[in-house]
Amino acid sequence: MASYADKFKVKTRCQLMSTEDKKLIHESTLEVMEDVGIKIHGRTARAALVRAGAHADEKAQVVRFPIGVVNSLVRKIPRTFTLAGRTPEYDLPLDGTHSYFTTDGCGVAVWEPKTRTRRRSLLEDIRKTAIVSDWLPYVSIYEPMVVAHDVPEKVHVVEGVRVGMENTSKHILTESTSNPDEARTQVRMAAEVVGSVEELKKRHYISAMVCTVSPLVLEGPTTEAAMVWAENHVPVHITGMAQAGMSGPATIAGDLVVNHAETLALACAMQAHEPGSPLMYGSVLSAMDPRSGAYIGGSPESTILCAAAVEMANFCKIPNSTGGLGSSAKVPGVQASIENTLSTAASILVGGEVINGLGVPDGSTLLSYEQLLFDHEIAGMALRAMSGFAVNEETLAVDLIKRIGIGGTYLGQKHTLAHIRDFYLQLMWKTESFEQAVHRGGMDSLEAANERIQGILKEHTPAPLDKDIAGRLNLIVKDFSKA
Repeated sequence: MASYADKFKVKTRCQLMSTEDKKLIHESTLEVMEDVGIKIHGRTARAALVRAGAHADEKAQVVRFPIGVVNSLVRKIPRTFTLAGRTPEYDLPLDGTHSYFTTDGCGVAVWEPKTRTRRRSLLEDIRKTAIVSDWLPYVSIYEPMVVAHDVPEKVHVVEGVRVGMENTSKHILTESTSNPDEARTQVRMAAEVVGSVEELKKRHYISAMVCTVSPLVLEGPTTEAAMVWAENHVPVHITGMAQAGMSGPATIAGDLVVNHAETLALACAMQAHEPGSPLMYGSVLSAMDPRSGAYIGGSPESTILCAAAVEMANFCKIPNSTGGLGSSAKVPGVQASIENTLSTAASILVGGEVINGLGVPDGSTLLSYEQLLFDHEIAGMALRAMSGFAVNEETLAVDLIKRIGIGGTYLGQKHTLAHIRDFYLQLMWKTESFEQAVHRGGMDSLEAANERIQGILKEHTPAPLDKDIAGRLNLIVKDFSKA
């Protein structure tokens, strides 16, 4: 019987760069890491790297990496592991043969389709998007999608994760952790769900995004949080965001060098502190608008950068995640969907294992329930297009073709009934005539998506979290708020 993860299997892969290109980028990165170094504000990370053989200027907080040290530490990174769901049904093996999709986080506003305006994001939006994501078949991982403005700032990260855990059985990715105390609290929460901290180390129910600061900086509290994640074997998506022309060189190759250096630096720090701790090369790269210097997600250059970063991860044999959907369109709809289609296809083709960004356009600041459905459709269609097809006696159907002959029909054949089950079924659009569409009101895509969302929220009830566990999660969040 096919598993949940099987629907994310990908057969078709290609290469954007030659092996020589990747080797040059990697060797240039090692030169930068050794000669320039990385400014690492986290004391625990610096100390671990020094023990591993790196050289630290404690006054400047700059660490320089001998090539041999980088190579030895990178070899300690696990090549494969599994992102676990709340239940094994939703387990996601990272073995290079799948492309999974995750919602995006950090939205600070929500699109209101009736008024075509924005409102502030609330904890209720996390609950609703978790329910919708639990139902949507091609959302593999749930990341709390907004900042909840109606809860105290101190607890908005852990409260968002708690609500996510209660409303979906899928793997949880936490994005906005800003200090080690938040990380420890989320470890306690995840341990309650899987049974213990020791079980969490084996069953990776949560993963965490940790961003570097370009160019060539690892910020203090978030780097210390990464050390906590490493100690507990919570997989870390190391997320460089070098912007070509602004925080990285205005060339794709140069921007990749900056990103590669930052990513390898944090990866090395984690392995020096906790050898064998799981991590992912998780770049979300972009290019600036040459007219204004503003961020442009979804541009051709941004798409190339994200795809090339995946290839650098694969070159180093490190599991990867990427910002494959990240349009900077200010509203949901055509622009965001066009840009996300291109970047999704590119990310899958080069071997993206976790593709981030469903449902949050405008530089990951605006939650749109409608765009979440559009992006989900893009993900499903792209996966089907690149999953390949079988060529064997059954699928060639030569005997059937001979029997039907010239001018016949295959509609009533058992072979047809068996194999149309494999056809992709669109969730968003109906296959109806123009007259039928006009008769039912001729809704545009945004209206149709909103109607579909309301139907999901009305009809779908996620598998509940055990009441005792839910109660303990509440107590953990309350304790954290008082600390």
